[in-house]
Amino acid sequence: MKVHYSKIILSVICFLVLSVSMFAVKEQQVLPTDAKKDTIHIVGHAHMDMNWLWTYFETMKMSNDNLRQVIAFMDEFPDFTFIQSQASVYRFVEQVDPPLFERLKEYVKSGRIELAGGMWTESDTNLPSGEALSRSFLLAQKYFQKHFGRTAKIGWLPDNFGHISQYPQMLKLSKMDYFYFSRCKPYNGAFWWRAPDGSTVLAFGNEHGNGTVTPDLKNELDKWGDNTPGVNRRVMHVTGVGDHGGGPTRENINMVHQLGNTPDYPVVKFTSALDFFKKTAKKMDGRPTHTGEMQFIFEGCYTTSSEIKSGNRNAETNLFAGEFFNTLRWINGDRYPKAELNDLWEVVVFNQFHDILPGSAIYEANRDAVARYTEVERKSKEIKDAAFFRMADEVKFKEGLGQPVVAYNLFPINRKTIVEATVWSHEEPVSVTVGPWSSNFYGLDYTSKGDPKENMATVLVRDGKGNEYTAQIVFSKPTPPGYTTKIQFIDENFPAGGYKTYYVDVANKGKQSKSIMTGEDSFETDFYNIKFNPKTGGITSLVDKRSNKEYVKQGGELNKLKMYLEDKNGGMKSWLINKVVDIQDVDSIESVKIIETGPVRACVETVKKWGKSKFLERMYIYKSYPRIQYDMEIHWLETGDAQNDSPMLRATFPLNYDDPDFFNQVPYYVAQRPIDGKINGQDAPAWLKSQYKTHEVDSELDWGQEVPAQKWVDVTDGKSGFALLNKTRYGHSYHQGELRLTLMRAAGYPDIYPNLGKFRVSYAIYPHEGDWKNGVWVEGDDFNTPVEANEPPSLALVKKHSTRPESQSFFSLEGKGVYMTGLKKAENTEEIIIRLVEVEGDHKKLTLNLPKDIKSIRKVNFLEETINEKFDVKVKGNSSTITIKPHEILTLGVKLK
Repeated sequence: MKVHYSKIILSVICFLVLSVSMFAVKEQQVLPTDAKKDTIHIVGHAHMDMNWLWTYFETMKMSNDNLRQVIAFMDEFPDFTFIQSQASVYRFVEQVDPPLFERLKEYVKSGRIELAGGMWTESDTNLPSGEALSRSFLLAQKYFQKHFGRTAKIGWLPDNFGHISQYPQMLKLSKMDYFYFSRCKPYNGAFWWRAPDGSTVLAFGNEHGNGTVTPDLKNELDKWGDNTPGVNRRVMHVTGVGDHGGGPTRENINMVHQLGNTPDYPVVKFTSALDFFKKTAKKMDGRPTHTGEMQFIFEGCYTTSSEIKSGNRNAETNLFAGEFFNTLRWINGDRYPKAELNDLWEVVVFNQFHDILPGSAIYEANRDAVARYTEVERKSKEIKDAAFFRMADEVKFKEGLGQPVVAYNLFPINRKTIVEATVWSHEEPVSVTVGPWSSNFYGLDYTSKGDPKENMATVLVRDGKGNEYTAQIVFSKPTPPGYTTKIQFIDENFPAGGYKTYYVDVANKGKQSKSIMTGEDSFETDFYNIKFNPKTGGITSLVDKRSNKEYVKQGGELNKLKMYLEDKNGGMKSWLINKVVDIQDVDSIESVKIIETGPVRACVETVKKWGKSKFLERMYIYKSYPRIQYDMEIHWLETGDAQNDSPMLRATFPLNYDDPDFFNQVPYYVAQRPIDGKINGQDAPAWLKSQYKTHEVDSELDWGQEVPAQKWVDVTDGKSGFALLNKTRYGHSYHQGELRLTLMRAAGYPDIYPNLGKFRVSYAIYPHEGDWKNGVWVEGDDFNTPVEANEPPSLALVKKHSTRPESQSFFSLEGKGVYMTGLKKAENTEEIIIRLVEVEGDHKKLTLNLPKDIKSIRKVNFLEETINEKFDVKVKGNSSTITIKPHEILTLGVKLK
């Protein structure tokens, strides 16, 4: 009887299953109608902000919690799909929960979890250097390939604050053909996005990357679909609760299923984002193409949190130097510290996340970032110095000329440059009296012996050929049992990508020259006639002797500090430059002094105050170098909140130009930006205007569009130009003839103390003939990465191994408008990687000379994989001749013999 009843029960179950299946089939069969010609691709997602309103360790926990929920829904719903960007998220899971990481691997392999972004985090792209962005791609895609056997195919930045011109080329060089984003859209939905070199990706932009699913979902087709009559529309809807929300909710998933089974409703189904892009790419006839950048939003982020901005630029500079010196050591047989350098790059590119580097996080998260930058600075300097001293130790020096100093030019271009060398001596330098340590912590308490007007703060500096250099002491302090002294001099022709040896004799005075100070308020250099206001320290006239061009607008002063007060009632204060309710000159002057009148440079020191803050400004005017430098020591004690307007400090430069253009160095490119809402005489397009109007203020017309730039901006009429260089700042503007660099912002939300304390900021002006192509890129590199000059290791040791000549060039590049941005050992081959970029927009033939004969040379992508396309290169010995295309980012893998 049990068997009989079992058969009956089994038959009933089979009948019910069959009936349900037939009903489901019937339901599916009735769905195709005219409405079903349109398709909505549903992609699950959890947008995860790294260290925004929480700190690093909570970010780790959040990443694990979210992906545990995703795996649970994967197990429960067989059609559910999910996309996740940011290799750092996967790394957190690998570190914290290895079993969960294995489950992720399974679903990635099956195609239901999709890798995206191809970057270590969803990085800001305006503030990192091009080289840093390329490392984010390299580290992330290599990580994906290693652990998942595949790379991301879709660029993914739904929450970013603007998009740079060269990003399509960078995506292509990272093996990605598609791009998803939300902010700063030139077009809704799908369009082609083209870089200046012609690289093109299919882009899709909609409202946000964490949408919900409701019965109104079909309206997305009207917003983001191709509404050409007769076209079957197709859109992607990214859904899921971000940050700590775990991605799509059960309600979201059930609603997708409900809508998918609703008659007379568009097709709604879970798919991969890649499926959407591939199908969309086949139906792009008539869709627009956008070329160049897509900007501007959240312009306050270009400056908010001073220490983070400084930490980023300093880290990028130190890692460039560390890789340069260690590549030289590897060529000479030493171990290359790949793991150590990559670990540091991981920290840097993590910190370039779009809420960390922009400074839009809470106080605790910002302090996390500063601490990590500080550790990167320490470790990268140790790695760099170890290699530098190994190289310097191998130089054979002459005896009896003074203390040897080895100086390195890290760029492959012969150049005129300022050399600053630090030497230690038992005796006090002969030309100065050095103050005691108790009053001389920073090396500035020293006085020239004799009449200061006679430029006596000198030392004797020569090279191995006996050439003497006019040199000036710029720093000296007791470091018992002796003295540490810094000296500066100009070398007219420093070797490209190599070093030169100098001998410093502090016991003898050096060459003298006529003082550049021609009156109480005037200087004359080899390049300029300068007048300054002795009451304020500002330059009131700057005439270029080469062209007789006056750069200062009549009645103006260069480097005039102004405080812009942002409305206390404004919102999103870290992100937005809110309505400016008042502009005040920083005109409380405590003192103006001439503190240096040496043979190399003069210095005007001005002390100013505003509110609770103090500004110590030192302006350096060089006799035989066409740069005027400003070193600012800022004691910033300003805050902003709901009761007090937020102060923002700018250095302003009123310029004597009628109708100039405004060019900005951005990652791997030079972008022309609008001036007062106009570009080339026409109204600027929407994608070159602020995308976030606050308090009904049109920022371009009322008080100037803030724009992001890297190492320099340039105002030029083609006949002459005025470049503003910086070391650690990014926010610039040019408004009604006034060029401005934003130095500090009090902001006030979410971090009410983004900047409190003492900060050092350096920037410089570089007037020049012609436009920015006349040496400005090189000058920006030189200012940020000056010649590295140090004493070698102890000469008391036996040095039979020291056989290198006193001067040598290892790398040189001949090709106008082509610059090197990176030099390193390859990740997985015995090659050196050299990254170049063409920035003038022309086909160029360049010559690259290397330390040894070349065995092979190949063109590679950011992942250091061979690019299989025609590559015009000729090799002879240690030299290669290469053709580079306009605006091309060219990465070379070179094997030396």
